[in-house]
Amino acid sequence: MRKRLCAAVLAMVMTLGILTIPSGAADTTRFSDVSDRSTALAVETLRLMGVLDGYSDGTFRPNQQLTRAQFCKMAVYALGAENELGLYNTITVFPDVKPSHWAAGYINMAAKGKEIIAGYPDGRFYPDRTVTVGQAVTILLRLLGYKDDKIGGVWPDSYMAMASVAGLTEGMTVSGSAPLTRAQAARLFVNLLQADSAGEGGVEYTLSEETELLSVDGSTGQMKTTKETYTMAHPVASTSLVGAKGYVVSMNGKALTFLPLTSGNAGTASSAIVVYEDGSAAGFGALAGNNTYTIYKNGTLATVKDLRKHDVATYSSATNTIRVCDTRVTVYYEACTPNPSAPTKITVLGGTELSVLPSALDTLSKFKPGDQMTLLLTADGQVAGAVQSNGTNGARGNAVGVVSDSGTVQMFCGGTTVSLAGSADGAFNGQVVRISSTSSAGVSLSKLSGGLNGDLDVSGRKLGNRNLAENVMVFMDGSLINLSQLTSGSVPSGEITYARANWAGEVDLIVLRGSRDSTTIYGRVFWTVDDEDQDCIGVEYGNGDSGRTKAFHMRYNFQGGDYVAATINRGGTGFSSMVALNELANVSKSAWIEKSSVLVGGRSYTVPANVLCYNRDSNSWITLDAALDYADTANLYASSDGIIRVVEVRHSA
Repeated sequence: MRKRLCAAVLAMVMTLGILTIPSGAADTTRFSDVSDRSTALAVETLRLMGVLDGYSDGTFRPNQQLTRAQFCKMAVYALGAENELGLYNTITVFPDVKPSHWAAGYINMAAKGKEIIAGYPDGRFYPDRTVTVGQAVTILLRLLGYKDDKIGGVWPDSYMAMASVAGLTEGMTVSGSAPLTRAQAARLFVNLLQADSAGEGGVEYTLSEETELLSVDGSTGQMKTTKETYTMAHPVASTSLVGAKGYVVSMNGKALTFLPLTSGNAGTASSAIVVYEDGSAAGFGALAGNNTYTIYKNGTLATVKDLRKHDVATYSSATNTIRVCDTRVTVYYEACTPNPSAPTKITVLGGTELSVLPSALDTLSKFKPGDQMTLLLTADGQVAGAVQSNGTNGARGNAVGVVSDSGTVQMFCGGTTVSLAGSADGAFNGQVVRISSTSSAGVSLSKLSGGLNGDLDVSGRKLGNRNLAENVMVFMDGSLINLSQLTSGSVPSGEITYARANWAGEVDLIVLRGSRDSTTIYGRVFWTVDDEDQDCIGVEYGNGDSGRTKAFHMRYNFQGGDYVAATINRGGTGFSSMVALNELANVSKSAWIEKSSVLVGGRSYTVPANVLCYNRDSNSWITLDAALDYADTANLYASSDGIIRVVEVRHSA
């Protein structure tokens, strides 16, 4: 079978040890607890699939054991069924898995919806127990359509034997009773994509013809190859497999992931050219070995006239493209390996280790630990050169990044990001920062704000009058999100902390304010006048009580009775933004899943316990129980994150 042939080829290039690349990180990222790059490609395959990822502290923890709950979540993602979770979040299948358990939806779906897991004889599931290899193999065999009554024999030996025949445990020599580690789980799921299905209702993955991966765009949710463009099941921003040859794995009409055929040099540059003057492509032909290449600068199609001094160019033979990066970072030189004359790695930015290309030695060897310098970086975060930080031949650093909620600093590098060592002070969490270092004390950060102005038109892909770049990165509270997650269609400028344009004038970075900088209230618009007869816009809200109000002297284009999300500025003196909630009209009671979620148009919306409920007949705020008892249908109003914020009812005669 084609899938098993592919598995055999992949087995030659993917070993059992696993290294992962975190969300948004460049493909040169190395975790401190693993080192084999060929296996990094295997886990990147699973990250695209949504099954497995690394940790925010820069480790993968390959030997860490998995719980039964964690493995259930992985299995649900492998089924491509996570959009059905809302149907199972509030039911109880096992007495020890209450709706409040973080994995309740995954466990309930796997048990009741997909019938791929079972509990213990006492009726419990024991979600926090370590999952064994045999239990994991049993779940995945059921997922492939293998029936328990057809396998027979003694468990887990009979299941391990069947898994071997199906190709599920290829490359593994482990006992079925052993606890499952993260590395072993990664191996199982890579094998799952190519294992033989039982053909009895089991999941069936479709592998494309051999192709080359050109791009993975998290903002548009598209995966492009030399043969076709696919819609991704789990949109993420990644360049780690770009340039690799392999197979697109599809299910239900969407690209689930990409299986690289060989490790090769996909995504990692081995040499680079530093542009020595504006508009010069000197050396590009030699770098590519031809003159028919295409140039991309920071992920955007470019021409020679778009090149600037100190830009760095690398070449991908798989796609015949030259990737240009203009990221420069001013650093204090902390350490190197093996020596300053011929370093292969250098340590900068508070313990961050960067790989050095051989072509960088001519300039980098002029510096030694203790010096200040500006590094010229490739699109995958390697050092291509070094120059003085000042003077006529120097270059100013332009490196910026974003800080996550956990304090991890992600430095933007071309169209990707590179994780820095250590963590930032909590005051920087969720902020866009300028990055440099001036001493051995570590990274120097300074907040950036403002930048471009204008409302974000999500569907029109514009910020103000500027177009969004194809590879635009969108962050909220320091975490990379997909543009498609912004379901409101428009984000007012007051909710945008920072935005910038790339070299082509297109917006390539947007940072949304998130929740920490302001207070957002949801409710119903009203207009009033103050003691001086000045018009005021206000928002009324309540939860089964008489209601509360906020009113300010501000102009917004809303009518009384509109439902909105209104953000109050830090000083509490006005609304910094106001955006209409998305209306879901005439939703029937039958769409509700108990009282915590509702299914509308094939999408599950979360309903918080304190959701606002308004009775249009009595013009009063009521409880959710009263609202559901009052009418057979309701108008629901959702925020952009898919949460129902207001329930409005009225009696129909």
